[in-house]
Amino acid sequence: MITHDHGHDHEGSGTIHTHLTSVGIDIGSSTSHLMFSQLLIGYPAFQRRRPEVLERRVIARSPILLTPFSGDWNIEAEPLRRLIESTFESAGLKRNDIDTGAVIVTGEAARRDNAGKIAGMFSDEAGRFVCATAGPRLEAILAAHGSGAVARSRELGLKVLNVDLGGGTTKISLIDSGLIQGITALNIGARLVACDERDRMIRLESGGKRFLSEMGLRCQLGDRVDPGVFSSLASRMAKVLFDLLDGEPPPFDGLFITEPMGNIRRVDELIFSGGVSEYIYGRQQSAFGDLGPLFGTEARRQAERRGYRIIDSSEGIRATVIGASQYSTQLSGETIFVPEAALLPLRNLRVFLVKVSWEPAVAIRKAVTGALEALDPEVKGVPFALFFSSPPFLGYAAAQELAHGIRAALTPMPKGDRPRLLVFEHNVGRVVGEILAPDFGIPCIDEISLSELDFIDVGEVVSGESFVPVVVKSLAFGI
Repeated sequence: MITHDHGHDHEGSGTIHTHLTSVGIDIGSSTSHLMFSQLLIGYPAFQRRRPEVLERRVIARSPILLTPFSGDWNIEAEPLRRLIESTFESAGLKRNDIDTGAVIVTGEAARRDNAGKIAGMFSDEAGRFVCATAGPRLEAILAAHGSGAVARSRELGLKVLNVDLGGGTTKISLIDSGLIQGITALNIGARLVACDERDRMIRLESGGKRFLSEMGLRCQLGDRVDPGVFSSLASRMAKVLFDLLDGEPPPFDGLFITEPMGNIRRVDELIFSGGVSEYIYGRQQSAFGDLGPLFGTEARRQAERRGYRIIDSSEGIRATVIGASQYSTQLSGETIFVPEAALLPLRNLRVFLVKVSWEPAVAIRKAVTGALEALDPEVKGVPFALFFSSPPFLGYAAAQELAHGIRAALTPMPKGDRPRLLVFEHNVGRVVGEILAPDFGIPCIDEISLSELDFIDVGEVVSGESFVPVVVKSLAFGI
């Protein structure tokens, strides 16, 4: 773990704890902003191997900036750079004061040609930051954690629906007892259309065009738009959103970005997040030429009309940006497989979770294929790791079935789309790696604990030993 010279003993645990200063930067469809936090990292008990975030304290927040787009709709770097530099200055922080961080490009911004370059630009030292162009699934997961919905569901044993209303997209997560059971994303957002102070259309995304067309309206950039059109459009978007949650079919093609979840039956609570939630919860009054205030009013009205119990979120517009990167070091087990041709170290591999039981190979293949098919288009082609979470190990024959199932799933894939690393919860890395070696030669490490919000670095094999150091960077949220 990264240490600072202000580590201290935490009363009751007898272990050394460390403060880390983190930054989260979110470049989104509508807005961009950043947040500095101080994280207390340590071991909650002697028997817990992995460090955790024990406390989180926000020490500075930036102003909210409308994400700057150029005439060709690429992201403009200079206004973002000025925002970040001024926030560092007002917080009294320098770059070398930051231990860790996350730079996340989300929503419509993630679809711009230079999104990846922008994400990397703000990381002076790539190994210390998670830099991700977030597709809708990752963004939904970030919002579900950042809004407090996952923590509330876990602590109270509730079924909670998180609806993250952004500028370009709406992300929905269904959480049951702290576990995300389903995710979907929609082309519904407050800034799919926007006007200037003279009511001239200055932004019109494809999703906005579809809604306007369905309403029998034809608008082009530069057209003057009657304010009543925005009111009708916001009302229509909110109704369609909650109709879809009730399981009704979409009124036109192109609404779903991911697969639909189907009918959301009974939930205990609904938590809104995203920029529009600031209007829903009355924390924002100003308008920015888009649907924000109107959409917020209509979304709340639809939720109340349909009997949802609405709970205030711990974070609204900042539900994504509060993600910061927690560093923790683990050592792999000694039953690992590292082919001679493997290029170590590996850095910043996003982790995708595959839940398996000790089943026949055909079931393993189905689980792996399902996880790979769920990858966001934005992250395909980017190096990643698969983490296999499983019950306690049952023996060599079960490990063989696991390996055969993985082989069956990976064989049809182009080489560039395959994982760079396989990680196992139990000590089967060598067995699986050796079985897969003739076909793939993928490094396999084991006895590591990961989650769906992790990024992983793997160092070289320790000289004279048979294990590797592993750094896990977890997106950390308030508890």
